[in-house]
Amino acid sequence: MTEEYRVDLSALQQVITRLNSLVDTMDGVGSTAEYKTELPEGYLGREFGEETALRGAHGKMKQEIAAMVTELKSMIAEVSQKSSVVLSGYDSREQDVRASMR
Repeated sequence: MTEEYRVDLSALQQVITRLNSLVDTMDGVGSTAEYKTELPEGYLGREFGEETALRGAHGKMKQEIAAMVTELKSMIAEVSQKSSVVLSGYDSREQDVRASMR
């Protein structure tokens, strides 16, 4: 007895759409981390050593967050692309099966 399975192509398309939307959202996160979190010299006070250390740590953290966002966007885009290939393959196969039944 053969087992039957079905692939919900619309659900797979929804996953791809959501992944692409997530990549777009990550653009905003990256921009915020990069450009909207500046600590100019003297902003935290003047003439104490910790101020320089805090600004340095902040700058380093901004770079690390930017790198994480870039890596995450890359990973999400890769999954989205691979999901699109899978969707295309299943859709093509489904069309082939329908055509062969005519």
